[in-house]
Amino acid sequence: MMKYFLLMLLSLGAIGCNKVPENMTQAEPFGAGPYSVGSTNIEVAPEHADIGDRVMHEYLLGRASKPGQPRFLTDILRYPESAYIVDVSVPEEHEIYGPARGLALPVVTFITYPSSERQQKNRYAFPYYDAQYGEFEDMLGPGEAPHFADPEERYPLIILAHGAAAHGIYDVGRAHNLASHGYIVAVINYGDDRAGSTRQQDLHLPYLRPLLTIAVLDALLADETYGPRIDADNIGISGHSFGGFTALAVAGGPFQGNTATVSDKRIKAASIAAPWVGGHYNGNDFFAFGPNNADLNRVAIPIISLFGTKDEAIPASFILPAMKQLAGPTYVVELVDQPHIFEQGSWEDRDNWELLFFAAYLKQDPAALATLKSARSMKGGNEDIQLFDYQKLADDD
Repeated sequence: MMKYFLLMLLSLGAIGCNKVPENMTQAEPFGAGPYSVGSTNIEVAPEHADIGDRVMHEYLLGRASKPGQPRFLTDILRYPESAYIVDVSVPEEHEIYGPARGLALPVVTFITYPSSERQQKNRYAFPYYDAQYGEFEDMLGPGEAPHFADPEERYPLIILAHGAAAHGIYDVGRAHNLASHGYIVAVINYGDDRAGSTRQQDLHLPYLRPLLTIAVLDALLADETYGPRIDADNIGISGHSFGGFTALAVAGGPFQGNTATVSDKRIKAASIAAPWVGGHYNGNDFFAFGPNNADLNRVAIPIISLFGTKDEAIPASFILPAMKQLAGPTYVVELVDQPHIFEQGSWEDRDNWELLFFAAYLKQDPAALATLKSARSMKGGNEDIQLFDYQKLADDD
């Protein structure tokens, strides 16, 4: 009832929006997709399965147990030869990559994909907080090859980039949901703590993240199993917080105006939630993409951005002006009363807006695009409002 009342007020112009479409709608949530879902192997060795949530978290982050004693997810996998691991050589550029320069960093990525129906489901619960972030529905065993739903089909690819002090296990359920709708999904575990932190005085990670992301993309497209099944003309990326920054950077946004930031024109669309675009630190405003984030005008691909109105970590006063700088089609959704880490109903809203957006721009679905352009909110979930004052459409939209 509250969401309906709010929509009525907005349709009358009561909340300062001047571009409300005449055919304003509420978008329908997607639910589960029609495909079964398979995944690559990321099984933890039995002797490490009971190390506890705190220690597992540290392995996932790449956090050393003691100075000089690094550890990462690769150290505890049961079948490392069957996991999807990309070895990345970081260039010897101290000014750019700081303490990560010259390192060889293994990047563990798990992949979900639309699969054919199988008699035996190899379900796997990753041993972290009782798998509350989702179970792997059909994880490949050692030596097994994936069975795609259509072995002749090419599927759009979505890369998921997690936030700082986070990891890809948070996205297990989400990756499965996206794959059930016909996407191949690559969830990167960056292991940021192996090479520093995202503190302002330690600013090499904004260069390292895009480098690792594109290395994984290169490996996937060259992979003899997954490469032929990826629609290389329809590749998207999605990220929350520092993952949102990562998405903007690989889409062409240079960190602090430095063109050494790795970007890639193969990225065609990006979904960002609570994106790190800077903040107020030590009494000063800091902008990730040059003064007032003006260098985001180099990002010309379609973007959907969601933010919480009570986000104190990356407030709307930084996010909204940054979204105005984007050069391509732009959609901005306000999640009412949400902090930086959204509540459950708002994560569902994010997932549904994202599915609608990627259907429009990675599957070229005209009905999805029409709904995206006109939808004021998403049914269900929590209160959310598309801000039409920030909507920017391409000439052919």
